[in-house]
Amino acid sequence: MTTALVDDSGSDIELLHRDLSRYCQEHHIHMNIETFSDGTSLFKSMRYTAYDLVFLDIYMKHTTGIQIAEKIRKLDPKCQIIFITVSEEHAVSAYRVHALDYLVKPYSYADLTDALERFEQVADRFTRYIELKEGRYYTRVLLSDILYTDYSNHYIQVHTADCIIRSYMSFDAFYPMLSPYTNFLWCCRNCMVNMDHIESFGQKEFLLKNGERIQIAAARRQEIVQKYADYIFDHYSKGVVLP
Repeated sequence: MTTALVDDSGSDIELLHRDLSRYCQEHHIHMNIETFSDGTSLFKSMRYTAYDLVFLDIYMKHTTGIQIAEKIRKLDPKCQIIFITVSEEHAVSAYRVHALDYLVKPYSYADLTDALERFEQVADRFTRYIELKEGRYYTRVLLSDILYTDYSNHYIQVHTADCIIRSYMSFDAFYPMLSPYTNFLWCCRNCMVNMDHIESFGQKEFLLKNGERIQIAAARRQEIVQKYADYIFDHYSKGVVLP
């Protein structure tokens, strides 16, 4: 997910960035955080980037967070907005632009956590996709669409039913993007498979539902097969039907 922080106070942005990073680490969330000191720079970025969540200070030079929020609503009605400000006097205005929450400085980490958990409840996209830089632009890939990933010539390759997304990055940098999700299994060198798309397995490989075959590392076969068996058992015991 992609989050924007808009505040003309560098120290306040630094504090919020630190708290968001802590929350993401504690909840195993991949979040791309971008910072802006004014609305103009945010709007320029919104030409190329869709933000899931925007944190807005209300009191800024030349404009207010309410005015910025009004324009955000016109550009992207689905974007969630959380105000962080020093006063409660604009709470009614925040409601009019459909803000998700309104935090008063100095807010506590518990206050921020409550706001983010509320966001998680209302935003279907939360933690359900990853963002990869493909060429000059970022591409969103739904986790459910990923069949498997591998690595070739310095590029991560994300295989879906429709296409292959290639992103210039190391496997070590990519691995933490999927490792928090229990349906992804590191099955061989620089390769991860989405267990929801596995049809069966044999001595040396997984057979995917689309007919592709993914190698199982021989040295770790027992561990890998056990993780797959545990995953399937856990889902069937909870009555979860895999795609």
